[in-house]
Amino acid sequence: MEFVDIHGHYAWGIDDGIRDRDEAIKALKVAKDNGITEICATPHVVSGTTSKEDIAMFLERIDELRTIARDMYGMTVHQGGEVFLNHDCIRQVKDEIFIPYDNTKYVLCEFDVRKQLPEDEDEVEDYLYNIKVRGYTPVVAHVERYFKDYLDLDRLEEWFDEGYVLQVNAPSLLGIQGSTIKKNAYDIIDAGLAHFIASDSHRAEGHRCPTTMMQAYNALSKDYDRAVIQTLMHDNPLCILNGEPVADIPEKKRGFFAKLWRR
Repeated sequence: MEFVDIHGHYAWGIDDGIRDRDEAIKALKVAKDNGITEICATPHVVSGTTSKEDIAMFLERIDELRTIARDMYGMTVHQGGEVFLNHDCIRQVKDEIFIPYDNTKYVLCEFDVRKQLPEDEDEVEDYLYNIKVRGYTPVVAHVERYFKDYLDLDRLEEWFDEGYVLQVNAPSLLGIQGSTIKKNAYDIIDAGLAHFIASDSHRAEGHRCPTTMMQAYNALSKDYDRAVIQTLMHDNPLCILNGEPVADIPEKKRGFFAKLWRR
């Protein structure tokens, strides 16, 4: 199966992702060898810190990456950026200091993964709503990582119903972020709330590299229909890059006692 990886820090020397050109070349080869045919470089856009000049530099670096990927590996590279949602993000979006997915109306964004998602709607839902009212669809990165204490599926269902796109990290499915995050990731998929899986690659090797896509595929293949995996790891990512609506996956049927246990 071929994969489309649309959340990864492949553009080197920008953030905490790939460090230099040589590592970027290595990461592309690893991606190619693991069935990834297209990637999207999504450097961190820190609201209140990243400037228009920074965005111009990000785009130049992504163009360099695109040329390398095409010429060396026959791969396609797309542009994007991961917007950090904080008190400065509304102005960041209003001033268009961000990078939508390949000039579509989809915008990858994230909250602070170091802490439990705030209960206050002013710090969460209002940020997402302000992106939406400006004509963009928030793509919420690694949703499983915001719930350290308990997974609020009802809250995620509200985001889902608002039309927001929810992404799960491949490393989370492998337990790399710990057992709680792993369980969150599978519960989100089982609830039919996930739209796509991505590697969130930061390195060319190790726990946060492109190999996690193939590893996650192998893990999912033991218990999920191929059509569901195809939607999550190929079809929906392509829909986003093409500016098209994403498809929903079915809720996984569970036995009575399994449902009670989830509660």
